[in-house]
Amino acid sequence: MNSRKSKKVRKGRGGKVFAILLSIVIFFALIIFGVVMIGRQVISSQTDNIAAKFLPSSGSSGSSASVTDAVSQMGSATPSAIATKLNENADVIKSQSQGMISSAKATSTGSKVTYTLESSKLNKATVGALLLASGDQVEEVADKVLDSMKKAGVAQPKLQVDLTDDKGNVIKTLNYSA
Repeated sequence: MNSRKSKKVRKGRGGKVFAILLSIVIFFALIIFGVVMIGRQVISSQTDNIAAKFLPSSGSSGSSASVTDAVSQMGSATPSAIATKLNENADVIKSQSQGMISSAKATSTGSKVTYTLESSKLNKATVGALLLASGDQVEEVADKVLDSMKKAGVAQPKLQVDLTDDKGNVIKTLNYSA
């Protein structure tokens, strides 16, 4: 009988190991979440800077205006005026993309603006990841452009953004309409 009392009951280490692993996973998830949120903020500010350069404005807004400021001061713009402004600022957009965009060209037909962005560094996976991370900012800029066309009296304005590779093959087409 004594032998039973002298046996130590071994407590499982599995619970402790599981708790430690779970806390490590939660810690890394919080770090990744923070990095993603900071990245979204940086992308948002870059989007605002780029959009402020190509949205036609009726006032004297500075180049540091955000999309919201630019829209509040933005006058009406026809599709051809928006395409012209985009083409005038193609070099700025290419330089602000930090080498991701090699060519940017806008055309307009009727009530539609087609903006073609060419890049040798984009593929379906990277485009999907970029749109997942900053798709709402892209949609916000598209809405502002469509609102500008509506103010100009364009019936059913449309914006099409074609993301192509260096061979001209379309990777992704984004269509927006009001």
